[in-house]
Amino acid sequence: MNVVVSISQFRQNIASYIEKAKKGDTVILKDKKRGQQVIQIVGKKKFDPDAFGKALEAAAGVFSAKNHPEWRTKNDVIKWVEQTRKASDRKF
Repeated sequence: MNVVVSISQFRQNIASYIEKAKKGDTVILKDKKRGQQVIQIVGKKKFDPDAFGKALEAAAGVFSAKNHPEWRTKNDVIKWVEQTRKASDRKF
């Protein structure tokens, strides 16, 4: 959840806004006079080894020679990368 707050409001309640950021909210400080965002405060994400392991298991085997025959050998991969780069280097 995003919490938008003016700099003066933030100064008056620093502890509560830091607590919100720790809980996962994004605190956005805005300069009211200029009407622009000055800074975002985001809490540090904690590493979850179980979730990381599950993500690795889910992703394992997604890229294989069966799914991508153009990547069978190292030379096939090199050729595919070169062709892809040439296609993206087009000029307008």
